[in-house]
Amino acid sequence: MRALKKIIAIYFTTFFINVNGEKCERIKIGDEFYKRHLLATIDGYPTGIVIDPKTENIFFMLNKRNYTKGIYLLRHGSLGVKELLISDDIIGQCVGIDSVNNIIYIGTNQGLVTYDYSRSEINTERPIGDDDVRNIFIDKTDNQMYITTGSNHEIFKFINGSAAVKRFDKVPKAYNFVLDPQGNAFYEFVDGRLYFLSVDLYEPVQYKGFTRELKFILQLSNNDEAIVAVKGSMFKLNTKSILPTKIGRLGFKITGMAFDFRNNIVIGTKGKIYRYKPIDSNDPCPSDDYFMSSI
Repeated sequence: MRALKKIIAIYFTTFFINVNGEKCERIKIGDEFYKRHLLATIDGYPTGIVIDPKTENIFFMLNKRNYTKGIYLLRHGSLGVKELLISDDIIGQCVGIDSVNNIIYIGTNQGLVTYDYSRSEINTERPIGDDDVRNIFIDKTDNQMYITTGSNHEIFKFINGSAAVKRFDKVPKAYNFVLDPQGNAFYEFVDGRLYFLSVDLYEPVQYKGFTRELKFILQLSNNDEAIVAVKGSMFKLNTKSILPTKIGRLGFKITGMAFDFRNNIVIGTKGKIYRYKPIDSNDPCPSDDYFMSSI
């Protein structure tokens, strides 16, 4: 009987720790509190994270020291990541998801190719163009696709869903950029600084308060706000102020960031990929987080 009571006491002590200890730590990002879940442990650091809204699969570039190991896929609910095999002479450099037409685009040093879920492979037989594609942005408002090409990081947009492109004059050069639903552009220029170009202005405006960085992580949130990650912090950008608004500090260097339709935030850092889930204010310790949340 004593042994049984001891086991019950250990169980309830463990349960209490899970409810009130580490597994219930919260972090505030913006106006909401989030809880962190470990999705995957990887050998390297993930960049260029994108989420397929239909499958909730996660694509990312896996980097190790000074070279890129390739494009990887973390399937929803899976415990491990898988490399997407590609020809030896083709280098995968970014991923863009056209959810309207259900197409996964892979930007490479030899044009745009696609990924086929049914065959679990990258189809390189009919590439779109032969440009060195460094970045892909697909505007959710009109499904317009933009690509950043070459070492000069020039931006082009596709014309009427065809394979023909024309230069995007609003942002002549950039490492990456996003357009909000109003048509305001936020981008990292090739001088390593962040700018915005408002639809109400004729000239770009530089954000203040950042030291010069290479490769800011710039994304649109689920609320269509421009969010930038710098080192271990996240900032919100708008066209009303040249000062970014800090919305969260994660305590580690952020190497990749993406937002899904459930208001979750997927964050990459060295060796790990996390998902930050909003906490229900009525249930600050959700039951599905009590056990096995970090497997």
